[in-house]
Amino acid sequence: MFPFFGFTPVLAFEFADAVPAGIHAMAGSASARTAARPATDAPGGLRRGADWGFRLVPAADGRGAEIRGLAQGSSAAGAGLREKDRVVEIEGRALSDERSIATARRAHRGGDHVRLVIERAGARRTVDLTLPRLPYEESPGAEVVYGSVQSRRGYRVRTIVSRPVGAQGRLPAVLFVPWLSAAPIETPIGHADGWGRLLRELPARSGWVLMRVEKPGVGDSEGPEPWANDLETDLDAYRAALRALRRMPDVDSSRIVLLGASIGGALAPVLAREQPVSALVVSGCFSRTWFEHMLEIERRRLTLEGSAPGAVNRALQAYAELYALYLGQRLTPGEVVARRPDLAPLWQDAPDGQYGRPASYYHQVARLNVEEAWSQLDVPVLALYGEYDWIMSRAEHEHVVDLVNARRPGRATLAVLPRTGHDLDTFATPEDAFYGRNPGFDEGVIERVAAWLRSLEK
Repeated sequence: MFPFFGFTPVLAFEFADAVPAGIHAMAGSASARTAARPATDAPGGLRRGADWGFRLVPAADGRGAEIRGLAQGSSAAGAGLREKDRVVEIEGRALSDERSIATARRAHRGGDHVRLVIERAGARRTVDLTLPRLPYEESPGAEVVYGSVQSRRGYRVRTIVSRPVGAQGRLPAVLFVPWLSAAPIETPIGHADGWGRLLRELPARSGWVLMRVEKPGVGDSEGPEPWANDLETDLDAYRAALRALRRMPDVDSSRIVLLGASIGGALAPVLAREQPVSALVVSGCFSRTWFEHMLEIERRRLTLEGSAPGAVNRALQAYAELYALYLGQRLTPGEVVARRPDLAPLWQDAPDGQYGRPASYYHQVARLNVEEAWSQLDVPVLALYGEYDWIMSRAEHEHVVDLVNARRPGRATLAVLPRTGHDLDTFATPEDAFYGRNPGFDEGVIERVAAWLRSLEK
């Protein structure tokens, strides 16, 4: 997830805005391991996404996209596709860049039949492919429900609820508030990063229910593509999930904790001010202004890339002007560059947004008063800071602790995770974390969070 962020069902039941509708299974049970597919192909009314069996990388010349990472034994391989084939069209949609690729892929779900136009060795041909459904993620020692809630903007968004196997009665619960990017909240296939590991294993280790909520336009969720969705669209989905979690009959609504990842850690206190919760856990968050954060991340990026101190200083003065126009005057990056061509060399992202989200998203983030939200909270807080997190600073997490403890000393705790990066992976050096080289994982982070949740029950 760069930079902010990137079960097998046996029963179906319904919820509305208030309760998720979905399918569930017990991870690790014989039925979960052997069932071929869910009782419904659309748990919670949302059709399951497709397992394409390969990635698509935009071609350097802007014509089509190359197949990478083709899975052996996949339907795509069986249909005759090969590594580095150039896909020119999917069902008549021309491919040229990341957005066109994402739009073409999101138009199809598991079970769909699609026709691809490909080029290989200069010859063009068509390939017909039936897309398998993505498997459902399992959570060791937990029953997992895939469902949905509907936001007040009318979008049904995917929820995944994990409940410890054998737990009785109404349990305390965690709502996961995700990152900024279009990276999904689940990893049903492939390698899971540190956050993926934590989310899978926390329910069984803590004894708490965990609900994850997907953003509109991501994964199985309805809604516009992420580059068209603003912050309020995301927040409305998170609000709907929190209302739903409170009304679940097997959840103790007086003991709900928000778990915020990256920008989700800044949104958590904002949500908690609207709908009171019993505690918060945050990691990789900002706690002051987005403008200050962006200047910090540009400084760290330039430093880790090896820029000389004097060059970093000069660049930061220019970045301050760029972000003042972009965030302060609410221009798009393209409008900033048109007004100030001298700032153009600083901008390497899209003209209408950043990190895959529209400029309007960041205009709304820049208006958030996260400090005020933290200063008004009077609940326990655990702030996790990864020692090698180059995206968010230790100072941001220390500020969270200071703001909460100013109201009542001892309410907030800072936990520094050794050699840990933004996604809760571990690395040998800060440079490895910056470049994402050879990630590992420290199982201790799961027990640290689980133990802190259990301590709230005493």
